[in-house]
Amino acid sequence: MRALASALRQITSAGAGPIALRALLIAAMLALPVVASKIAAVTQLDDGLIAKRFEWAPRDASGKIVFIAIDKRTLDAVGIWPWPRSQYGKLLEKLTAANAADIFLDIDFSTPSSPAEDGALAAALEKAGGGVLLPIFRQKVAAGSSETEISKPIAALLANAWPVFANVPMDADGIIRGFDLGNEFDGRSTQSAAAALSGSPDTSGRRLIDFSIRQASVPTYSLVDVLSGKVADEQLEGRSIVVGASAAELKDIFPVPLEGSIVGPLLHVLAAETLLQNRSLRQYDQEPIELLVAAILIVAIFSSRMAGMAKISLLLLAMGLVGEAVAFCLQKDFAVVSGTTVFWMLLALAWVLALNERIDLRQMMATFASIDARNTRRLMRRIIADSSDGIVAFTSDMKIADISVSAKAVLRLDAGADLLTSPERSVTEAVASLMARFDVDSGRIHTDVVEFVTYGGEDQIAYEARITLSPVEGHDPKAAHSFCGCIIIRDVTVQKRYQAKLKRMSEEDDLTGLLNRREFLARLEGRNGLVVVLEIERFSDICAAIGRDAGDTLLRAVGARLGVCVLGGPLGRIDGALFAVVTTEDDDPALYAERLLNLFDEPVAIDGTPLIIAVRLGFAHAGPLGAEGALRAAESALDTAKKTSEAWAIYNPAIALRQARLRRLEADIRAGLRDQQFFLLYQPQVDLSSGRFVGAEALLRWRHPELGVISPAEFIPIAESSGLICDIGRWVLTEACAEASRWPFGTVSVNMSPVQFDRSDVEAEVRFALSTSGLPPSRLCLELTESVFLGDRGRSIEKMAAARAIGVSLALDDFGTGYSSMSYLADLPLDKLKIDQSFVRRMTGAQGVLEIVKAIVFLARGLNLEIVAEGVEGEGEKALLRQLECQTGQGYLFGKPQLASEMIAHFRLSMHVAGRAPRCFKKTGGAKSLIR
Repeated sequence: MRALASALRQITSAGAGPIALRALLIAAMLALPVVASKIAAVTQLDDGLIAKRFEWAPRDASGKIVFIAIDKRTLDAVGIWPWPRSQYGKLLEKLTAANAADIFLDIDFSTPSSPAEDGALAAALEKAGGGVLLPIFRQKVAAGSSETEISKPIAALLANAWPVFANVPMDADGIIRGFDLGNEFDGRSTQSAAAALSGSPDTSGRRLIDFSIRQASVPTYSLVDVLSGKVADEQLEGRSIVVGASAAELKDIFPVPLEGSIVGPLLHVLAAETLLQNRSLRQYDQEPIELLVAAILIVAIFSSRMAGMAKISLLLLAMGLVGEAVAFCLQKDFAVVSGTTVFWMLLALAWVLALNERIDLRQMMATFASIDARNTRRLMRRIIADSSDGIVAFTSDMKIADISVSAKAVLRLDAGADLLTSPERSVTEAVASLMARFDVDSGRIHTDVVEFVTYGGEDQIAYEARITLSPVEGHDPKAAHSFCGCIIIRDVTVQKRYQAKLKRMSEEDDLTGLLNRREFLARLEGRNGLVVVLEIERFSDICAAIGRDAGDTLLRAVGARLGVCVLGGPLGRIDGALFAVVTTEDDDPALYAERLLNLFDEPVAIDGTPLIIAVRLGFAHAGPLGAEGALRAAESALDTAKKTSEAWAIYNPAIALRQARLRRLEADIRAGLRDQQFFLLYQPQVDLSSGRFVGAEALLRWRHPELGVISPAEFIPIAESSGLICDIGRWVLTEACAEASRWPFGTVSVNMSPVQFDRSDVEAEVRFALSTSGLPPSRLCLELTESVFLGDRGRSIEKMAAARAIGVSLALDDFGTGYSSMSYLADLPLDKLKIDQSFVRRMTGAQGVLEIVKAIVFLARGLNLEIVAEGVEGEGEKALLRQLECQTGQGYLFGKPQLASEMIAHFRLSMHVAGRAPRCFKKTGGAKSLIR
């Protein structure tokens, strides 16, 4: 009412009267239908009303489309994401066996997976007979670019499936209300997923989704239930299937008018159901109808001046309700979507126009002003009296003009009393100080805030008082510094307690109550002394044995014991089972370590059961390194203690540098593989009897852009611990086969890490390397070490047999230096046995070593294995090996590790000089060239 009175006051002050207001209202009614579509608020209200009509007239899905959800249960059952693509292949086989209709996999297959997984899914698609729909997406090439491109499944999958568009178009406000029927792909019209699933012939255009179709009525099954057979074939037979993500962590969620949000696959289902149920919602241009309604209302208002406002109000309200009912029926029964916001606004303007025709403008304005003033005074008194905050209004002479009940209790004063006589001295002193400032500068508002505490029994109550002095024009012109004052007193006890709690939570570890890492570092900054990091040994194994809850109890118990030992210094739990303490500068590390270790001589009681634990410690000096540096140094010392199996260690910069180098190498290995920093050298293998080149071993090297060439002995263990050895080994195998395919003859030997052999599909990787390079299987030899067989020997033998069945040969590398059990050697499907270079290099000077070599040769000959001797560096070793009838030699005597081109060129020249060029060396123009 106040806003309306203000608007009317502005009109009359400008000289306008009832006629001007009437003209303004008529112009607004006629202009509203024209400009309404450009007003965001009107559009939002219309969209909200349309969504409400969907909600008021729900309908069930047809049941012809089934949603198979990748939900939380499914993710927990499989355990990884993205899924192995073979899982989708199994699902397709299940659905095909159930005689399902079209199957839409709402999954992004635009990037390749492993060859085995992609092959499994491609085979399942081919078996499904072309009844599977795969999504394609039109997306921008880059952020801010208007150019688009199509993201599509990899060719192996798309060859046996139908592409359908799966784009989800959003409206300007970020809400999804419609869907596309199709778009252009590879020069032809391609349907969207919804159009294809519904059997619609349309391939272009846009439709609105009928959100009155309830999501809950769509038949929905968990994917893990389908795979496990819990969903009967009858529930899938003859129905179209949509497979997609519903788990919240997969984030395939979109905002919609009803229910707030919906997962992407269900959007496609509802869009297809809209077409199946012939609910293609239509919208029409409402502007002509709205202009006609505006004209009718204007004429009706002017022709009914004698009617009372009550009757006019009821009539207009009835028209609005009838219009809303018509819009509801049109949307529910005839799929016609219409907005009614403009209609309601026209009725409101018509009501104001009718009011203007019946009440004199100036009289109405005066009435509004009088009512407004009375209401304002009444409201202010009510606010002051009932406010939960204490409110005090006072004058320049410090007399209290009005005071709330809560302020009376705090200041212990009543209306009419002198404010400065209050016993709450913090408030009166702040008021006096503010008055002094006002006397100096009386032309502006002065504000101050003061906090004080009172006691009610044993409880302490915190208050905040905001004091404001505002200048006023007094009745007495001689009164130079008149003001009105206001004090607002607020109980901030809960806020202060909450702030204290937040501060405590930000500083403490929520499990143990000790300092967290951030607060520990803050309190460590600037201190001297020793930083000690303590870790519970094998904590993860302990938790696996006794349970996670008991593990939490153990952490609290360890924190409590450390609190007994640490007096005054910071103590924190900085990560997992990792604690940190700070000692004084005078503490001896050895004595303090013994003191901490002695704390855990006694078992820790966990739920009444004694548990013996061990800890390791890392020490570092705090002062010179700063807080963060000191803590990292102590953690580095802890790593050293664990690696050396010591109970404690003190920070050693040299060891820390080595650890930092290892961490850097671990971080750089992935980039090295991506940027082609790895390369292969080859060490030749020769026939000892003839000296003829028979093959070479591929040796991996890493040329780091900053650190130079790095030894395999340094980076291979890092790659194995991180799991990247599988990717590196796959690259080595493929690259070595590709290089060997360019040699005229000879085998290439490739070392396979035990980690790669255990985790990878060896048979698939070998087949891939041979097929892409064209190398015959007989020219590839895989070298395995004895550690491959120390785990699941049966599984290892199966893998070896599968690889050997392809036609490649298998060699046991470094024989004699590891486990070397005769019990397993006879069972292994091997072709070669490599004598370790540590024996070969010493065999000419140590009779015992020579006897070992003889025994190995005799053993290999008995097992019908080819013998390869590594580390041949002199003619003496060569001669002895020839006497022992060892077939093949490898070592610096025949060539150091080198590039393949250098190795082939060297042996081609040596054969030419010796006159022993094989048939693969052809004489051309006086020189011998390599012919494939």
